[in-house]
Amino acid sequence: MRRRSSSKLPIILIGLVVVVGGFFLVRLISGFGANDPEDVVKAFYEYEQEGDFGSAWELFHPSMQARFTKNSYVTERSHIYMSHYGVTTFSYDVDGEEEVENFKMAKDAETFPLAYQMLVSQTFKSKFGTFTVEQDVYAVQHEEEWKVVWEYK
Repeated sequence: MRRRSSSKLPIILIGLVVVVGGFFLVRLISGFGANDPEDVVKAFYEYEQEGDFGSAWELFHPSMQARFTKNSYVTERSHIYMSHYGVTTFSYDVDGEEEVENFKMAKDAETFPLAYQMLVSQTFKSKFGTFTVEQDVYAVQHEEEWKVVWEYK
């Protein structure tokens, strides 16, 4: 009687495919899962952290998109991080989620009935040392989706 060789390679390959597929599924869902204010802000900075400034720009409210073309935002934002700061990535923290009524991102801008303010701290390790930039970031609704805006007062 012949004995079958019991190779574990097919099981390992299937396990690897499941793990990798699960990773990509989670990444895909997290990109579209900006269903609450903090989610969209975190997704925005995750894209920026990865150097995907174009996808970050897509999470801006149309009022923000009107301030920068996509091309100029991608070019300038990457230039600031890579050329001026001398870094390729950063870490970030999103703190708090305070409700703000009748928010305006600028004096002459539209009024948003409801916004959520969060403090974003970006920490850069650069050729100039380690430093942190803090910015109040707001999430507002546009067509039933949360979008990112900055304040320009």
